[in-house]
Amino acid sequence: MTTPNIVLFMVDQLTSFVLKSYGGTVCKTPHLDALAERATVFENAYCPYPLCAPSRFGMMAGRLPSSIGAYDNGAEFAASTPTFAHYLRLNNYYTCISGKMHFVGPDQYHGFEERLTTEIYPADMSWTPDADFRDYNSDEERAYTFGVSTIDTVRDAGPVARSMQIDYDEDVVHHAVREVYARARSDDKRPFMMTVSLTQPHDPYVTTQPYWDLYSDNEIDPPRVPHIPVDERDDHSQSLYYHYGQDKCELTNEDYTRARRGYYGMISYIDDLFGKLMQALDESGFSDNTAIIFASDHGDMIGERGMWFKKTLYNPAIQVPLMIAHPDFAPRRESAPVSLLDIFPTMLDIAGIDPGNIKTEIVGESLLPALNGDALHHPVFAEHIDGGTSAPRVCVRDGALKLTLSRAYPTQLFNLDEDPLELNNLAGQSHPDEQRLIKLAEETWPLDTLLDDVIRSQVERKLIDSALSIGREEKWDFTPRPLAQNTNYVRRGDAFPTIERKGYLPYPKN
Repeated sequence: MTTPNIVLFMVDQLTSFVLKSYGGTVCKTPHLDALAERATVFENAYCPYPLCAPSRFGMMAGRLPSSIGAYDNGAEFAASTPTFAHYLRLNNYYTCISGKMHFVGPDQYHGFEERLTTEIYPADMSWTPDADFRDYNSDEERAYTFGVSTIDTVRDAGPVARSMQIDYDEDVVHHAVREVYARARSDDKRPFMMTVSLTQPHDPYVTTQPYWDLYSDNEIDPPRVPHIPVDERDDHSQSLYYHYGQDKCELTNEDYTRARRGYYGMISYIDDLFGKLMQALDESGFSDNTAIIFASDHGDMIGERGMWFKKTLYNPAIQVPLMIAHPDFAPRRESAPVSLLDIFPTMLDIAGIDPGNIKTEIVGESLLPALNGDALHHPVFAEHIDGGTSAPRVCVRDGALKLTLSRAYPTQLFNLDEDPLELNNLAGQSHPDEQRLIKLAEETWPLDTLLDDVIRSQVERKLIDSALSIGREEKWDFTPRPLAQNTNYVRRGDAFPTIERKGYLPYPKN
């Protein structure tokens, strides 16, 4: 068998428990259901950070975001940080990205040979949080800042004829599909790694009428954990309540239903876009030699516990879908905890790259053995450092146990086998593994100095962003250039039938 192609199909803010393949009962996702039937479904996959840019940077680098300075959505992804795209390109892969990776900084490629679309969010440092305004309470007036979701968007849920996110995702998949067909007709026969990355189902929870109408209000499931009064929540959840402005906007049961209905409609929309890409792979003859990785950068609370969006370490915000379909392996389910950080070594393993050739530090481990049924057991790590927290909060999941630790908030410890909804905090009750997990967390993160490092970085980035906005501005936002595939039309001197026939792509023979 020839070296396989790799497609990473990534979505934004999709919590795993809503999908049928993860026990969900409402979402209509026939294409993702079909993928699950031929894939290894990782039932307990975690993002490294419940926020877009840090999670994606960590995934691409195979390292914890804080270890590469990816503290928030305004942090630069340094050009000197090796990514899986660099390694694959070094090993003769054509590397291409269509869509969002939330790159911040002047390097807008990070190892990808080609980019087909721009980013949806700014590439500058303007989304850096204010380092001197890190926590919120009900006695303070909070001004909304760039890059922070607000609870108002929950009440926006409903059908729309069009939205920015629909425009973007349609463009992303259009270019990705076109690139698949172009690769099939190309003289360049290198294997390819294509990342296709959407922005939905990120809030606001709006979708077009047909996808809204796939669902009715009476079939929308309520939160598994009902609304918890604010004064009964843990300290950090109370802080997030004000961070998102939830005190300014009281939500009704109808608001909850409509928001979740919009969220499910968006998921059905991305499912159809995924189906279009799978069809292109089929029609191009690539399906039999392409590994498919489906994942989300982080989850969404979608009303669980009365909470929304992300920036928390409760499972709905950090537990994500992860499915890998490889033509050489039969479908199965894997319950051991894994991480998006594992995607880096997994891709290199799929490509046949010797682990000895990985010259840079990575935290993740290859998941390819799990596709063959080999046992996995390694702790997985997540962190949250962004605005809305007084100090970094870090998380270790080891087997059924999940520890959350911080210098500013009480410790949390849950046994997820016995308490999957995280309602019974075991911390401080002499659990035999609590000190072991605390020690593991302390060895993984420099918690006594990390906050100072974050503040220093944010102060410096705020200064740089302010300075670069004065006088002539040099934009870092990526603008796609004309691609070779767009010039394959009839031009002066071309023989009309010759060019037409050159564009034929026959269906694969069965």
